[in-house]
Amino acid sequence: MKEDYQVSIEETIEKFDTDQKVGLTQEIVDKRLEENGRNEIQEGKKTSPWKLLWNNINDLIVYLLLAAAVISFLMDDLAETIAILLALLLAVLTGFFTELQAQKSVESLQSMIYTTTTVIRDGKTQTIDAGSVVPGDVLLLREGDAIAADGRIISSNNFACIESALTGESEAVEKSPDDISEEEVPLGDQQNMVFSGTAVTRGYAYVVVTETGMETEVGKISGMLDEASDEKTPLDIELDKLSKAIIVAAFIAGVAVLVAGLITDKPFVEMIHIAIILAVAAIPEAMPAVETITLSKGMNTMAQRKALVKSLPAVETLGATSVIASDKTGTLTENQMMASELVLGEKTHYEVTGEGYDPHGSVKKDGEEIVPENNQDLMQFIQSGVLCNTAHIDQNEDGQYEVVGDPTDGALVTLGKKVGLDREDLENEAFEKIAEVPFSSENKYMIVVYEKEDQRQLIIKGAFDVILDLADQTQETKDNLQQQNEMFAEKGQRVIAIASIENYDGGLTEEEMKNSLDGLKIQGLVGIIDPPRPDAYESVESAQNAGIKVKMITGDHPKTASIIAKDIGIADHERIMTGKEIDEQVDNENFAELVDETAVFARVSPENKMQIVSALKKESEVVSMTGDGVNDAPALNDANIGVAMGIRGTEVAKEASDMILTDDRFGTIVDSVKEGRIIFDNIKKYVSFLFACNMVEIVAIFASVVFLLPMPIAPLHILFLNLIIDIAPAMSLSF
Repeated sequence: MKEDYQVSIEETIEKFDTDQKVGLTQEIVDKRLEENGRNEIQEGKKTSPWKLLWNNINDLIVYLLLAAAVISFLMDDLAETIAILLALLLAVLTGFFTELQAQKSVESLQSMIYTTTTVIRDGKTQTIDAGSVVPGDVLLLREGDAIAADGRIISSNNFACIESALTGESEAVEKSPDDISEEEVPLGDQQNMVFSGTAVTRGYAYVVVTETGMETEVGKISGMLDEASDEKTPLDIELDKLSKAIIVAAFIAGVAVLVAGLITDKPFVEMIHIAIILAVAAIPEAMPAVETITLSKGMNTMAQRKALVKSLPAVETLGATSVIASDKTGTLTENQMMASELVLGEKTHYEVTGEGYDPHGSVKKDGEEIVPENNQDLMQFIQSGVLCNTAHIDQNEDGQYEVVGDPTDGALVTLGKKVGLDREDLENEAFEKIAEVPFSSENKYMIVVYEKEDQRQLIIKGAFDVILDLADQTQETKDNLQQQNEMFAEKGQRVIAIASIENYDGGLTEEEMKNSLDGLKIQGLVGIIDPPRPDAYESVESAQNAGIKVKMITGDHPKTASIIAKDIGIADHERIMTGKEIDEQVDNENFAELVDETAVFARVSPENKMQIVSALKKESEVVSMTGDGVNDAPALNDANIGVAMGIRGTEVAKEASDMILTDDRFGTIVDSVKEGRIIFDNIKKYVSFLFACNMVEIVAIFASVVFLLPMPIAPLHILFLNLIIDIAPAMSLSF
C-alpha cells in the first residue's frame, strides 16, 4: 500500500472523494466526523488525586509502621497506635499535597494545540474549529497559519513550512505538489505533504487532509508515550533495599528476644510487647516525613529557579543523573535564525551580536563595535536585505520575539532593526515597491523593484550559487566571493547573497525583470545560523566538570550538528552517529557501548531517540533527556527523567516530561541536577543519622532482655524520640 506522499494528486482526490473547488459537503463531513472522531490529540492519562495519595502510601516503611500500629491497637495500646498513625499521616499528606500542587502548576502551563483553520466546504471558504477537520477536507493554508492535520498538497504557490517541532530542523522547508516515487522518504523530505503541529512561513497552498487526530504523525508520536512503564528511582531502589533490611533485622531481633524470653521464663505476652518495641525502634518513623519535606523543599527551590518538577521522586532522580541527552534545536540553540556574520563587497568582514529575533544587538569589525550609520555602503547593504523581504517580527504576550514569515527573512529583518532600519518606515518615508518576484524553490531568489525620487533600484536576494551566476562581475571578484561563501559554509552557516542594480530601467513583469539583470552587482553575503544559546557553552562545561556526560540528539543535518557540538564543547571530533547507522546497528551486541561512547547523534527519528535512551540505560546510565518538540516526546517519556521546554515546548513534550523549564535554558537543567545531587547527599546524611539513633535504642532494648534488666523505654517513648527529638537534627542535615 502506497504512503500518502507517494499518491498522486488525482489519486488523492479520488481516494477521499473530494473536490479542490467544492470540498466536502456538510453531510459527508458529519458522517466522517462520526467515523473518525474529532481532530484532537488524546490527552495522556492524568494522575488522579486518589492515585497521587496511593503513590505516597505505597511504601515499605509505611507498611511497617501500619503493621506496628495494628499490633499496638490489638494490644489495646491506643496512645501508641495514634502516635504511629500521626507519623504516617504527616509524611503521606505532605507528599500528597506537594505533588498535587505541582500537577496543578503543570496544568496551568498547558494550552490548546488547535484553534481555527480555513477549509473549503460546499464550495465556500470557511473558518472552522480545527477539531472538526475530517479526512478529505480541503484546507487553504496561508503564511502564519498553524497546520491542524496531515495532508497532501494539491496546489501551491511559493509555499514553505517550518517543521522544527516535528523534525528538529530550524530552517523552513520548501513544499510543492510534485509527486514523490521513492520509498521510505523521511518526514523532513516529504515535500508534497504538510503535518499537524507545524506552521506555514511563506506562500499558500491547497491541501487535502489525509489523517486527523491520533492518526497524524503528531498523534502517532503521542500514542507512543503510553508504551513506557513507570520505573523506580535510584532513591526508591535504595530505600526499598533499606526497608527490606529493616524487616529482616526486626524479624531476627524479635526471634532473638522470644528465644531469650523463653530461656528466662518471661511471659509470652511480655515478649510480644518487647518485640513491638524493637520493631518500633528499628523503624525510622521520621524518615518518610523528613524525606518528603526534603524533596518538597527541593521541588520549591527548583521552581524558584525556573524548573517545574511534576513529582517528588523526580527531584531525587535529578541528583543521580549521569547523562544529559539534549535536543539541539530550541534547547541548545535558540531555534531562531540570526544573521551572525556579514561580508561587504568581496572581503570586508563584520560580526553581528544578539540573540535570535531580538532586535537588540550590534555590528562589530575586528572585534570592535562600530557605528553602522557612519558606513554608507554597509547601511545600503543591510537596507537591501530589509526591503527585499516579506517577513516581520512580533513580540508576544510573554515578551518573546517571533517571526511571521520565513525564518531566514526574519533574520534579515532583525539585522535591520539592530542598525535602526525598518521596512515599514522606509516604505512610508521614501521607498515605494512597484514590482516583486516572490521567492520560489525553482528560482531560489526573490526580486523587488523600489522607486525613490524617480529612480528605480532592483534588489535580488537568494542562494549564493544562483546569485553568483547571475552577477555581472569579474571572475576574480567571483572567486573572492566564493572563498567567503566556503568560509561561512565551514561554520555551518546558511549563506544569503544580496545584489542590486542601481538606476534600474528594465521592465516590471516577472519575465522582464528576470531578463534585465545586466549590471547586477553583489553587495555582500550574510551568514545565517540558528545560534547556540548564550549560556550553552558554560552550562555544558559545568555539567562535564560535575562528571555528567552531555550528548546532542537532533533530527538536523550531521554537519550542522557537528559544528554546534564543537561550538558549545560537547564534542571536539568528527564522530557522529546518524539515524541510518542506528537502524543498521541497533541489534548489534556492542550497540549500547557504541552509543555510550558517542556524543553527537544526527538525522534521528523519534524511534531512534528512544533507542539511544534505552541503550544508555543498559549501560547503567541515569538519563535526563531534554527537548521541546513533538519528536522529542517519546524519548522524554522513556528517559529516567524527561525535561521539556516551557516557553517553546509543544504540549505533547510537556505532557511526556517529568520536569518543565519555564525559562527554556539548558543551564537550568544543569543547575537542577546539581540541586538534586545536594538533596541526594543530604538524604544519605539524615538516613545515616536516623539509623545511628535507632541502633542505640535497639541495643539498649536487646541488652535489657539478655541481661534481665528492666525495659528502659516504652514504644510511645521511642516514637517521641524518633518523631520529636530526632526529626529536628535530621531536618537540619537535609538542608
